[in-house]
Amino acid sequence: MLLTGSCVGRELAELKQHVPEQRIEQNTDTYVAGCCSQEVALEGNLRNFNRRQMVGLNRGIKRIVSYLLCLCLAAGFWGCGWVGELEENSASGDLGQLQAGVDGASGQDMFKLLPEAELDYQVPEQYPGIWVSLGGYDSKGSKEVHFCGRSLPETFRIMDTATGQCVYTGRLEEASYDEDTGEYNSYGDFSDFVDVGEYYIDCDIIGKSYSFALQEGRLQEQFRQAMARLQQQGQELSPGIDAVRDMLRQIIWVLLSYELYPDVYEDGDGNQIPDVLEYMTEAVRVIVGRQESVEPDELTYELAAALSKYSHSYQKYDSKYATDIIQLAAGLWQQAEKARAGRDGITGEQARLMAAAELYRATGQQKYAAVLEASEGGLMQKAQEEAFGRYDYLAAVTYLATKQRVDVELCNRLIRVVMNRAEEIAAGIPRLAYREVNQGKAAIDDMMWDMALLSVVDYVITNYEYGHIIESQYYFLWGRNAKSYCFWEQDISQNPAWTACYLMMLSEMRTHG
Repeated sequence: MLLTGSCVGRELAELKQHVPEQRIEQNTDTYVAGCCSQEVALEGNLRNFNRRQMVGLNRGIKRIVSYLLCLCLAAGFWGCGWVGELEENSASGDLGQLQAGVDGASGQDMFKLLPEAELDYQVPEQYPGIWVSLGGYDSKGSKEVHFCGRSLPETFRIMDTATGQCVYTGRLEEASYDEDTGEYNSYGDFSDFVDVGEYYIDCDIIGKSYSFALQEGRLQEQFRQAMARLQQQGQELSPGIDAVRDMLRQIIWVLLSYELYPDVYEDGDGNQIPDVLEYMTEAVRVIVGRQESVEPDELTYELAAALSKYSHSYQKYDSKYATDIIQLAAGLWQQAEKARAGRDGITGEQARLMAAAELYRATGQQKYAAVLEASEGGLMQKAQEEAFGRYDYLAAVTYLATKQRVDVELCNRLIRVVMNRAEEIAAGIPRLAYREVNQGKAAIDDMMWDMALLSVVDYVITNYEYGHIIESQYYFLWGRNAKSYCFWEQDISQNPAWTACYLMMLSEMRTHG
């Protein structure tokens, strides 16, 4: 129980009510006031109270008030546990003992938390209202900072971390009000500031940002870091179906990135084979070593697709090994088709079309084209029904890129489907809508796939809007978001498929940025 000001007032009122109205005999009587254990001796009749007696009574009242106020303060600092002990002692008549404890105990002994005292209060998380890329910026590239707050200033300042001096002043642009959060969002562009160094953003009202670096060749450096992570992942394949599936998706996306943007991939050891193909060769060998444990289902088609794509890319560097790999992929296809017929259809129709597209491009065999161009279950039917899934888009991209014979009408439909999907992705990412940070694995997976596909489309048409979206999403992943959360360090670098999609984004930015 917490003693409040009203409780104190009630005790005093009761005391004052009893004192003037109580008839006192000549003989000494004892009066116990309220919940206090202190005995007040009242001698004589009230008519005979002299000044000294009244002063003494007032002092007694003041002591009671002081004592009750102390209880209130103690309850405020130490919760209800100590006051609860007071109540128990009061009920049992042990207030005298408690008073003695107060008078005799030290502050350290008396005022301490009891076992039952608990603090049920959580300090809310605080985040800066200025969002920057924690991974820094390329000094010669485009650079933006985002702002969020109940009220926003008109300008911002770039401050040198070492000296604390202002080195640049910019303006906030396109301020908009978010009714859901009751906050304003805006951004500032400082692309024309190119001085290499360590900085932070400072502005009135909302304060300071985290520090960030401007560095020449920053994108190239982050690309190399991602490649190093890619190599490590290929050597550390974890057990389990999910790990195998993630690695297969990595192979498919990385090789597609290499097909579209070969110039960004280096030959670091000078052996005339791009490092990325050497990393993928190691990953393929690990996957092939485990393929016997793969049951004939959707994963078998995925494996056949990844191996076919690798064979196509590696053919000119080692034709014998590439041929062995494509033969293995064809065998896996046959296994999956046999299982599919025996089970009266299985899940994984998207993976089947993706595998057929890769096998058709690598071998030119018509049986694979027939699957893609079938009136039922083929790409044409899916295009007409606008019922494309992830692997359907990859199958469409491979079919459009093949040098084998293709159905022109089907190609036209596939182009429209892919372009429409790119427009949907672009429309779903407003310029300053980067507040949703607490995303699960599924949301991150969707985001990475969408950005990789948008990078593919941007390769075809080189759309400025798409390029800007990819760049903005890239900086979002590096901490330019509502909670300054770095997705690359915490999530993306831990997942092989996401690492591959991230590399696709970097490839697009390095080529068109």
